[in-house]
Parts: sequence; structure tokens; C-alpha cells
Amino acid sequence: MSVELTGDAVSRLLQLHAHRNGVRLKWTGRGAEDIALVCVDNFNKTTLSQCLWNGMKELMAMPELKELPESVQAKIYSIVLKAQANFELQKADHTAKNPPPSPPGAVA
Repeated sequence: MSVELTGDAVSRLLQLHAHRNGVRLKWTGRGAEDIALVCVDNFNKTTLSQCLWNGMKELMAMPELKELPESVQAKIYSIVLKAQANFELQKADHTAKNPPPSPPGAVA
């Protein structure tokens, strides 16, 4: 799958790496602005993820959770376990498709 890269050299390089890593944004074509765009997008996604995850951890720590019907408890635990498993699988798949670069001078 080919992607159309537009803008200055920094922006095109950023677009290429972002595309390879599944980042989809509306690029400006100006490197400095596009870097800021990626940083803000990452901050927003990370913050949302942390808030949701911390909320689930708080929910699981509540003694009232044990008072809920077993089916509701099971669903909550299932959500957490599924999230952890999906994260690990996606991380492994991403690493397999995009191996980290070797440090300069490393022998392959």
C-alpha cells in the first residue's frame, strides 16, 4: 500500500514513519507543525488511556464490586484481561512488522 507524502522533508519523513505505525492525522506539510501535531495526538491518546485504565483499576479495588452480580463482575474482569491481552498481542505484532533499528556499529 502506497501513501502519498507531501510537504517538506521533515514532514514527509514523519508521515512515512507515522503511516508505518498506524498514525493517521491530517498533515500540514510543515515539519515543525507536524511534529507538534503528533505530540499532541500522542498526549491525548495516552492521557485518555491512562484515565480509563486508572478508572478500571479503581473500580476493581472497590469492595462494592463483590456485591455486584457475578455476571457483571465477570464482565469487568473480562474487559481488563482482554485489554491486557490485546495490548500485548498488538505490541508484539507491531514489533514484528517494525523492528527497532540496530544501533550504529552493531554487528548483525
